[in-house]
Amino acid sequence: MEPTTDDLFACQYGLVSRAQAADRGLSARQMRYRVATGVWAEDLPSVFRHPAAPPSWEQQLLAVVLSSGGIASHRAAAALWHLELYTAPCPEVSIPHGRRFRYEQAIVHHSTQWERRDADVRRGIACTGVDRTLLDCGAVMSVRTLERLCESAIRQRHTTWPSLLHCLMRHSVQGRTGCGNLRKLLERRLGDQTVPLSDFSRLVANLLVEAGIPRPVLEFRIVDQAGRLVLQSDLAWPLHKKAWELDGLAFHFGRTDIERDKRKRNRAKALGWNIQEILWSMYVDQPKQLVAMARAFLAS
Repeated sequence: MEPTTDDLFACQYGLVSRAQAADRGLSARQMRYRVATGVWAEDLPSVFRHPAAPPSWEQQLLAVVLSSGGIASHRAAAALWHLELYTAPCPEVSIPHGRRFRYEQAIVHHSTQWERRDADVRRGIACTGVDRTLLDCGAVMSVRTLERLCESAIRQRHTTWPSLLHCLMRHSVQGRTGCGNLRKLLERRLGDQTVPLSDFSRLVANLLVEAGIPRPVLEFRIVDQAGRLVLQSDLAWPLHKKAWELDGLAFHFGRTDIERDKRKRNRAKALGWNIQEILWSMYVDQPKQLVAMARAFLAS
């Protein structure tokens, strides 16, 4: 049985939206009458508050979410996820790019990646998923503060460093700005190869396949005439004797075995293999160019 407006008031901090009331059979005239007689109050456009409901931070935030048609994000979402530093910050929401909403007592962000908000519900309020929340927070706070939030989320088992890396890559691939602080943090925290390189390989392989490039073989073993392993290549097209070696985060910060890897790659080249070295930043910052590079590589 669908909840009534009274049920919604009870579970939504004393709030109900105009659309929710209309869905339950109330006309615009009936809503105006309730406001005029003091049965309901309308503090924000299209959101009604029951005067008997006690005020709270959650009520204030939900009112902005319902009125804007958006979702709690950034520091407000961090508070909903019970991350350190934020318990009752200023209401902060994200709305689709192009939608108009203004409220002086709230911070409003216009999202160009609304479809990637990874929506969740915390304390009865729609908010961004924890990884997206941390990515967004990186645009409005220092790296040091962001690190504390990330560690808080990881301690509570909400996410992991590899999951945050995947989130960064998903959004950076689409050309999203504001990812700089999370990227800087991951560069420092993942220098010990916390993220297996194979994760990076799968991401690159998926990017190429989605662009129509023949699927490469992951972790392909290149052997010499005696069958001895020369190089286990990250991505390979064996019929073409071509391979990509992906130098991920750990390499980016200086691996102690760089020279060893170079020698392996040179031995593979001596066996007739054409090998290109790909940096993780090429995937994150220039995905279209990386696809074009793969297409030209296989055509040569």
